Amino acid sequence: MKSETRIAIQEKRRQIRQGAQRPKMGEQTKMTAFDAVAWQAALILEGKRGVITRSQTKLDKAQGADIGHVNRGLTLSSADEARPFVGHNWTACPRATKACSLVCVGSQTGQGAFPGSKIARIGRTLAMLADAVRFNALLDYEIESERVRASVFGYKLAFRFNVASDHWEMARKTAIRNPMVTFYDYSAIVEAVTMARDVRRVYSRKNGIKSDLTARAMVKDGYGVSVVFDTPKGEALPATWEGAPVIDGDKHDLWFLQAPKDGAFVVGLRVKGTKKQKKAAIASGFAVKVG
Repeated sequence: MKSETRIAIQEKRRQIRQGAQRPKMGEQTKMTAFDAVAWQAALILEGKRGVITRSQTKLDKAQGADIGHVNRGLTLSSADEARPFVGHNWTACPRATKACSLVCVGSQTGQGAFPGSKIARIGRTLAMLADAVRFNALLDYEIESERVRASVFGYKLAFRFNVASDHWEMARKTAIRNPMVTFYDYSAIVEAVTMARDVRRVYSRKNGIKSDLTARAMVKDGYGVSVVFDTPKGEALPATWEGAPVIDGDKHDLWFLQAPKDGAFVVGLRVKGTKKQKKAAIASGFAVKVG
């Protein structure tokens, strides 16, 4: 993390402890980007803002009596969003492509595109990098609180560590610390899927020959893979891809409840975003053409 970012967060934490007025998100959106995200990180680390994501369209679909789960997640910055505040080589998604970054559901479409959402994502990421011990303690506390609350109503807690990022090792460590919670994720890193023990994962296909060939090989080897199709909203996804059954990942995010017990499967997703974003996703090959 850049020294000026770390210093700014420390200074704002000091101000909070001394009773300074805490800015609301509406006020933060009017600040410089640097001050806005530094305040967000400081507020999180001082316990004045929550860490986990409790309401997000896709997460919200995957909960209720018919599913038996409450679904929560951690929405950190996607791809290179936090790079200006961390360092020129830093990325949240080591295998991200330009095409997937432009239509990232966690940051570029729907609620994720709002200025306040971006500040929140980057602020969480900076908080995690500035004080990992404190951040993880807050994260674990909120996860356990959600698990207990869900159990009161007879539900299990499902948790997606990477709503918009791909910190697969951090997700594994968090899952180990919270063994009574079901962790799941998508990852474009092969080892994250093949070595998964504590987190349910599928390989996330991107555009490009290498990722496409990897996705096909993963299916052949019996693993789960997520694939974005050019299927319009409301229309049925293809029944199979590379011989593996396709389950509807847009129905709700808990794909592991729909997946077969054994063998390969595909989490099918419909391309999302504006008309321009969808067109670019299809043209780049990120969204697979059907038919």
